[in-house]
Amino acid sequence: MSKRSNIPIKAAIGIHVQAPGPVGPAFAEIVALIRAAKTQAYQAVNTALVDLYWQVGEYISQKLAGAEWGDGVVAQLASHLAETQPGLRGFTRANLFRMRQFYETYRDDEKVAPLVRQLPWTHNLIILSQSKRAEEREFYLRAAAREEWTKRELERQFGLALFERVVLTPAKVSPAVRQSHPQALSVFKDAYLLEFLDLPVFAQRSRSASGAAGSAQKLPDRTRT
Repeated sequence: MSKRSNIPIKAAIGIHVQAPGPVGPAFAEIVALIRAAKTQAYQAVNTALVDLYWQVGEYISQKLAGAEWGDGVVAQLASHLAETQPGLRGFTRANLFRMRQFYETYRDDEKVAPLVRQLPWTHNLIILSQSKRAEEREFYLRAAAREEWTKRELERQFGLALFERVVLTPAKVSPAVRQSHPQALSVFKDAYLLEFLDLPVFAQRSRSASGAAGSAQKLPDRTRT
């Protein structure tokens, strides 16, 4: 019985085997390019979809405002789209009225209107339905876009009343600071908001607030004679 050869099979039949090189980093770069392209494609599709909903909402709003349509026509439109566009989702009667509300809510707000295109439609619906004021809508639009919140995380932040805690809850300012620097409260409140949004102005305003507090502590007590 002959001994088994230790020569690799590929070498025995004359196939040249090349040792693996440092391809890991190169492959990682390709994967990163693919992921970046997917993200850009998703963002482009999302922007186009939100733009579409905006335009549909605008059209319906104008028809209803001009008394050309009644609410029943919107229901007919939903039925027509369901029949002529099989497989198309999101154009029920309720959603068509949401598109109208979406457009009418943001149409006159040039500062906020561009923000809605940065978020998925579901996020916009959550913010639209759960916010009680314009400032709250803007807060969550900016925060959700910047932090890239998922739908679940956005709902969680509403449940935690983040806007109320960060913006509406008065900061703790000592009576001495309140008396000598009435503007300190608004400065502190702005600082908390800017810190949360990670805006560059935060550092400057924080220093201003700290300076105001420090100056108040150094003021001489003139109530005594």
